[in-house]
Amino acid sequence: DPEQGPQVLHFPVSLKAEGISLLGDWKTMGMRATGSQTIKLEKVFVPDEAIVMRRPRGGFHPAFGVILGVSLPLIMSAYTGIAEAAADIARTKAADRAGDPVTPFLVGEMQNLLSTAQIARDDMVRIADDLRFEPSVELASEMLTRKTICARHVIATTEKAMEVVGGSSFFRKLGLERRLRDAHASQFHPLPEKRQQLFTGRLAMGLEPVETPKAANLRVVA
Repeated sequence: DPEQGPQVLHFPVSLKAEGISLLGDWKTMGMRATGSQTIKLEKVFVPDEAIVMRRPRGGFHPAFGVILGVSLPLIMSAYTGIAEAAADIARTKAADRAGDPVTPFLVGEMQNLLSTAQIARDDMVRIADDLRFEPSVELASEMLTRKTICARHVIATTEKAMEVVGGSSFFRKLGLERRLRDAHASQFHPLPEKRQQLFTGRLAMGLEPVETPKAANLRVVA
């Protein structure tokens, strides 16, 4: 915008619209079943009435408080389910080594890690309050903090599950290595851990959670 600087426009586009193509490039370490390939937009027409939100680039927009409150409990529930499935496999295999003095300690450690992930996930659901929550930057920070805790412990649970099982966990037929790969995707959903800590830390210090670019630094191309 020649007066307001760079803007971000939010709008829906049908996958059947002219100019939309799927690149078929979802060749990833994990979460392969989602098929989340790149969508290419080339000369796609977007009418003015399709633009549902317009905001300045950078900074924290109130809409993110809604998005995070709705999406993060759902997203992290899926990843917590992955950790729960990994723990189920590990407990089943551990039963074959009930006499081993070390295995119960490993299983206990795994259960603690899983419980932490579940507690973080459950608290996200509590905060969402069946979608009756009031969106705010403080709520966004609470959701993001719990997302970090949940993701870290989802990954740790699946890694510990492999340690419980031992070398056979490395074989694909058991299903643990797939769950480990899938679990690692949890860290990349907004916000990654260090960015979440920056966001939460700035807010706790009385600063804007995301530094807004100064108007003088905005480069506008006419």
